Amino acid sequence: MDRKVYEKTRYQNIYRHKKNKNYVIMISKPVKTSISNIDGKKILKLEDALKIRDNKKIKLIKGTEAKYKDNFDDLWKEYIYNCKNIKKLAYNTIKRKEKMYNKYGNGRFKQRISKITKKDITNFINTMNTSDKQKNQMLKELKAFFNWCIKEERLIISPASNILPYKVEKTEMKYWTPKELNEFLETLEKDISSGTHNDIIRAMQIKIFTLIQFSLGDRVGETRALTYDCFDLTKKTVSIKHSINYDTKSKDFLSSTKNYHSQRTIVVSDKLINAVQEYKQFLIDNTNYDIKNNDLIFFNYSINKPYSDVTLRKKFYYYCNKANVTKIRMYDLRHTYVATMMAEGKELYHISERLGHKNYSTTVNKYGHLSHEVKRELAEITDKYI
Repeated sequence: MDRKVYEKTRYQNIYRHKKNKNYVIMISKPVKTSISNIDGKKILKLEDALKIRDNKKIKLIKGTEAKYKDNFDDLWKEYIYNCKNIKKLAYNTIKRKEKMYNKYGNGRFKQRISKITKKDITNFINTMNTSDKQKNQMLKELKAFFNWCIKEERLIISPASNILPYKVEKTEMKYWTPKELNEFLETLEKDISSGTHNDIIRAMQIKIFTLIQFSLGDRVGETRALTYDCFDLTKKTVSIKHSINYDTKSKDFLSSTKNYHSQRTIVVSDKLINAVQEYKQFLIDNTNYDIKNNDLIFFNYSINKPYSDVTLRKKFYYYCNKANVTKIRMYDLRHTYVATMMAEGKELYHISERLGHKNYSTTVNKYGHLSHEVKRELAEITDKYI
């Protein structure tokens, strides 16, 4: 039972929809099921709900059966449509859901959605010929799907709600130490001051990319979706409203952020704002392109498309090798930001808001294991290295 949707009443096995105010009766025998309507009409009177609950010979009432006869595959298609067109989730998020379903879930559940049990799901997950990490991902997708079914009133209880994930050993988190960050930025400055024209442009681009990622702690797709006017020079904030669209077939460059909570406004320092403005002026002075305030910061004007992850990654790794620092992913600049903030003794709660995590527990689970010893070895706050 989704407690966010239904509330308990003083009567056993009777729940009330918080918004619609209709009643739902839970029945455990002869089979575990639920009744939410009579002849296709919602149960709005408590006395009707009590009569149904107390009728020991009760069977599924006509109309209830029709409501819950939807099969898994048809509902999954409706769910994906909702993710794409209603919630407008990020392209990569939807592709991951579709890939998991097509590879493991398609045609797996033959019974009606209301007849799927916890045992059915655990058996299905256990038979997946893949890693425990992938099994956890499938379980996560199934939980999200069943929760959607509940919100759409296609289901009363999620059969996956009490299934615990597999214990997976966390991979070592990579991030730069303050020394490595300084060495990387110093290598960029050398090319900017004494490199060729192409070297200077490449170094300036990677410099501003690194400063944004390290200062904001945002995701790579969010950084790539930033425009110059996302930075409010008066309020000294940056608004993160989009992620880059990874769908190469789409005509739109921008997509939704990972979730609603990822849309956020972050307070930034003068140094970062000035660095962004200096980069914009550098492009105006050193290229023939017409740079506008609403242009993407990382835009390839020669082909009229945003720079791809592959292109930026290639340049980023070039300077990792040249600076002789740990070869981290661009995304690991986000980890570097968090580790640095923790070294400064900043609360995870405030870090969580800045990262755009939906739940504070996500931040704790991901970063809470950083030891006090590691924190002491890490650097001071971002502006000290910019």
